[in-house]
Amino acid sequence: MNKLLSLLTLLLLCACAILPSSRKEIKEELSKPLSKQLRAFTSDGCSKWPDGTKEKPNLWLVCCFNHDKAYWIGGTKEEKFTADKELRKCVKEHFSASMGILMYLGVSVGGIPDYKTDYRWGYGWNYDRGYLEISADERAYANKLLPKEGESMWKYIKK
Repeated sequence: MNKLLSLLTLLLLCACAILPSSRKEIKEELSKPLSKQLRAFTSDGCSKWPDGTKEKPNLWLVCCFNHDKAYWIGGTKEEKFTADKELRKCVKEHFSASMGILMYLGVSVGGIPDYKTDYRWGYGWNYDRGYLEISADERAYANKLLPKEGESMWKYIKK
């Protein structure tokens, strides 16, 4: 396990060395109605990672689903850091501390908004917002698109 953590750490450090450094201008995007900026919420579960063990294939899926709710809307670096820590804590509670750390390391670097992936920080927006703070109006609109309390996550998971 220590070798795996060392290898993953090395890979993450190498990935940091090649991060994109420029962001496109978003002023024009921000002037559009929110309905044209923010897509409906969806989750892909644990994005390129197992949702659980072989015996319990959805063991920590709920952790990833809740993490995706934060990633979908995005926001500041501090909000991303908080979401990533919550994922680590949840996976630790559902399975193990070491798996929580591995997943935390993966999302800390692999989920940055600079990567044009469908699971990056702020993936719900139709454009790259980076770590732009979410306004009160944006948050109110986004809350209408998120799952309601007690609603099944399976309605939102797209694999």
